[in-house]
Amino acid sequence: MSQFHHLTVEAIERQTADAVAITFALPPGAAEIWRFTPGQHLTLRARVDGEDLRRCYSISSAPEDNRLQIGVRAVPGGRFSQHLHRHLHPGDTLDVMPPQGQFGYRPRPGHQGDYLALAAGSGITPLLAIISSTLQQEPDSRFTLVYANRHTQSAMFRQTLADLKDRFLQRLQLFWLFSQESSDSPLLSGHIDAGYLAQLHALIGLNHFQQAFICGPTAMMDNAQSALGQAGIAAQNIHREQFDAGHQHPLPIRTSRDQRCDVEILHDGRRQKIALQPQDRSILDAALRQGIDLPFACKGGVCATCKCRLKSGDVTMEVNYSLEQDQLNAGYILSCQAWPKGDGVVLDFDV
Repeated sequence: MSQFHHLTVEAIERQTADAVAITFALPPGAAEIWRFTPGQHLTLRARVDGEDLRRCYSISSAPEDNRLQIGVRAVPGGRFSQHLHRHLHPGDTLDVMPPQGQFGYRPRPGHQGDYLALAAGSGITPLLAIISSTLQQEPDSRFTLVYANRHTQSAMFRQTLADLKDRFLQRLQLFWLFSQESSDSPLLSGHIDAGYLAQLHALIGLNHFQQAFICGPTAMMDNAQSALGQAGIAAQNIHREQFDAGHQHPLPIRTSRDQRCDVEILHDGRRQKIALQPQDRSILDAALRQGIDLPFACKGGVCATCKCRLKSGDVTMEVNYSLEQDQLNAGYILSCQAWPKGDGVVLDFDV
C-alpha cells in the first residue's frame, strides 16, 4: 500500500542550466520506509496552479550514500518540473511516496560481473545509482557506461561520475558521447544508435557483458535493445527504464461504453463501489472522479504507481510498460490502463 509522506528538502544542487539534484532529509527512524533498490523511483505530489499534479523521478543516489536524492530536468512545457525549478527551495516540504519500481539491480556481495549501461540525457539518474552501488558492493565487478548528451554542459552529474571514476579507476569505464561537439574519435560523438553500438562492439565486444541497463528516449532504447540482442546479449539480461509513454493512445472504442459498469475497489481497508461512465478513460479515472484517492502518477502505463491486483472479474489493458510477466500471471494490473470487460471486477490496492 502506497501513501504520501512529507519530506523536507535538504539541498538543491545545480547540475546543468536546466537540471538540478534534489536531496531529501529523512525523518529519524524512517530508514526502513525509504529503503530502495538501485534503479527505483520516487513519486512526488504538489499543487501547481490549484491542481494536484504527480510525477515520478528516479533516485540517483546509491543506498550506500545514506541519502535520498533525485535528478530533475526542467522539461519545456512541463508544469511539474518547471514548478520545482522555479519555486522549490531548501527547507520546503514535498509529498513523496516511498520508493517503487521494477527497474533496477540489487548488487550481490561476492559476485563478479561485467555490466554495461547506456544512458541519454536525464536517463543517467537511475543508472548512476545502479553503477555506484554495484561497484561498492561487488569489489570484483566492472561497469562500462556510455553517456550521451548534446554537449558537455548539458550532461547531468558530471562531477559525481568523475568522482566515481577516480574512486574505481580500474573498474569503471566511461564513454562520454556528444552529438553537438566534434571529436577525433567516432566513439565520442554522435548518438547511441545501431551504428555506434556496432563500432563499440568491434572495439570492446558487447557480447561479454552479463547484464545491460538502458535509459533514455524510447527510440534510443529500442535501437539499443535490438543491437545488444544482435550482439549476443540474452533478452532477459537487457533491462530498460521507460520515462514516458511515448505515443498517446486515443480513447479506446469499447462495446460496453453505453452500459453502466460497476467495479469494487479495496483500498485502505475499505471496500467501495464505483460506476464507470462512457467519458472515463480507465478504472483509475472513474475512481478519482468519484472521490477515491488511489495511488497514481504518470497515467501512461509506465511507472506502476497505480498497480493493483485483480481479485475477480476480467479487464483489458491498453498498454503496459512496467509489469513483468510473472506479475501479470499473479493477477496484477495497471488501473490507469484497465477497463472492465463486464461487471464483477474487484481490485485490491492493499497488496
